[in-house]
Amino acid sequence: MPVRYCILAGVDSPFSSRALRIQQPGELLANRARYEIFDDRSRLVAIASEIEAHTRLNILAKSMPDARVLSVTTAGDEPVLILIKHGRDRITELLDPTGEPAGAIQAMQTNRYYTLLDHHGQAVGRVSGDLALKRFSVTGSADREFARIRKTWAGFKEMVTTSDHYQVEFTTEVSPLARTLTVVMPIVLDLTVYGPC
Repeated sequence: MPVRYCILAGVDSPFSSRALRIQQPGELLANRARYEIFDDRSRLVAIASEIEAHTRLNILAKSMPDARVLSVTTAGDEPVLILIKHGRDRITELLDPTGEPAGAIQAMQTNRYYTLLDHHGQAVGRVSGDLALKRFSVTGSADREFARIRKTWAGFKEMVTTSDHYQVEFTTEVSPLARTLTVVMPIVLDLTVYGPC
């Protein structure tokens, strides 16, 4: 039985598996971003869904708002956190279910490098990707790798829909916040690189 971590405001973490899959269901003209998170037994453990829908005209014109807000809930609809992705500042804020700051993901100059931050702005991890933006290493103190993120092939539907798939594998134990930031990192990457939805 996997260890349960307390991530934010006393909520049991749905992200306690050693490996997780993040899948964006394929839709031809999706009007909001949606991601399903599965554990290593293929059980749906969480859903991240954009709160506001976008008009079809904005989607076709690729005109998206500067800030995108996603609600993350367990499969049982319990609130876990809120993601606010700011386009201009290249930062994504995480808020706990009560709306208090819980951490952030800061994109660097390129889409290959990110910093995982706690609610005080202190680094708890660094993410670096390959040139193809398919494989990422997540490191903590002393540059020790604690997780790997990989963009996987979603099948033919990836070519004609918004579908994207990612895998997160933890190679060692880390703090609940570092774990949570690592699990939502593929969502931030997808919204940054493969958007608009």
